[in-house]
Amino acid sequence: MINKHELLDEIEIIKKNIEDVLAELEIMKSTVDQSVMLRVIKHGGGYQYFQRRKGSETNGEYIRKKDINKAITLAQIEYDEKLLGSLLELKNALEECIANPFETALEQIRPGKRELVQAHYISDEAYLKNWREQKYEILRFKENSPEYYTRSGIRVRSKSEVLIADMLDELSIPFLYEKPLQLKKKKVRPDFTLLNIKERKEIYWEHFGMMDDREYRDDALMKIREYEASGFYQYDSVIWTFESSRNPVNTRDIRNMIKSLRRILGY
Repeated sequence: MINKHELLDEIEIIKKNIEDVLAELEIMKSTVDQSVMLRVIKHGGGYQYFQRRKGSETNGEYIRKKDINKAITLAQIEYDEKLLGSLLELKNALEECIANPFETALEQIRPGKRELVQAHYISDEAYLKNWREQKYEILRFKENSPEYYTRSGIRVRSKSEVLIADMLDELSIPFLYEKPLQLKKKKVRPDFTLLNIKERKEIYWEHFGMMDDREYRDDALMKIREYEASGFYQYDSVIWTFESSRNPVNTRDIRNMIKSLRRILGY
């Protein structure tokens, strides 16, 4: 599967290289006569260097050893100009890939056949749409449990989850609430399942909101151990946040964290 974000990242690296080479060329060209080029002749066990005027001189003016930096500069200019051409060709080729012939080819397949094809590339928009529309069993709420609703109308289990969900919506980060996840020994329901669209990988967010309750705290720590035993680690695929009655969530810190997370996830 070809990853569009990897192509975009590669293009940005190439653009930076192009900028660096152009800047270097500008400095070097300001130090030499633009009407001359470097000529090299094999001499004994080494080389002799000449600066020759383009289109006129045959041999040119001999560059003495004390002036070897002039030859070095002329050679570097020639190399950088060739490198610049290659970088521009590569950038253009990658940008053509992003034009997405994969989707164009799929659209040319008749309905009926199209459903049988394994596409080599799916756009972020189509991938995200399919991800958001996936079906899973919703966990029921206990009778007479408090009712908390997000701005988008999703019922959640705490005021802090309302806060987190609304901030995710505000910053246009899609999420699934309490989607089942199978660990090694048991099935859990992370509070929020997010999608890293750049890597097309799910990230799980568990908020532990009653850490001053000993039994709740012990269960939370056991749950974290079960995640880790199943290969889900913080800073990789799981986010842990905590609070207690004396230390509630800091809304400014949560917002800043989600802003940072938005960039990481590719939104």
